[in-house]
Amino acid sequence: MAEDNGGVLDFVGVGFGPSNLALAVAVQEHNERCARAVRAEFVEAKPEFGWHTGMLIPGATMQISFLKDLVTQRNPQSEFTFLNYLTERGRLTEFINYKTFFPTRLEFHDYLQWAAAKVDASVRYGSRVTAVREVDGVFEVDVDGAAAGRLRARNVVIAGGLSPQLPPG
Repeated sequence: MAEDNGGVLDFVGVGFGPSNLALAVAVQEHNERCARAVRAEFVEAKPEFGWHTGMLIPGATMQISFLKDLVTQRNPQSEFTFLNYLTERGRLTEFINYKTFFPTRLEFHDYLQWAAAKVDASVRYGSRVTAVREVDGVFEVDVDGAAAGRLRARNVVIAGGLSPQLPPG
């Protein structure tokens, strides 16, 4: 595998579901206000963002409050809040009139897709991490698939979803 030029990243995120999406948003917000930017890349096996796509049953609601979105507890003024999503979609008043704190799973999936499209993050969709090894205090992360290559990072964040598949070792 060819090594990607660009030096050592601060971290590589394995998986790009809600956890690492929230991390990508936090990195973007950090980079917008701090002189030293955090450099990261994410690797996702799916060809595009998707969250529990087999469980998007019409009318099924979330079991947690919308306030547990990607950012509200960390930064309620973020442009990535569920309330901002509703505002941009022209649905805030309709949601308030539902008299519930529990959005449908379809709507929350749309919110997550909206955030994934909006965040400024480098995501290698359609790719898998096949190996992680430490070499001289830096992790080398081998990536196979649509965006194959080798990433080098000081940290690796694994957010493997409901059934993570870890590489050997």
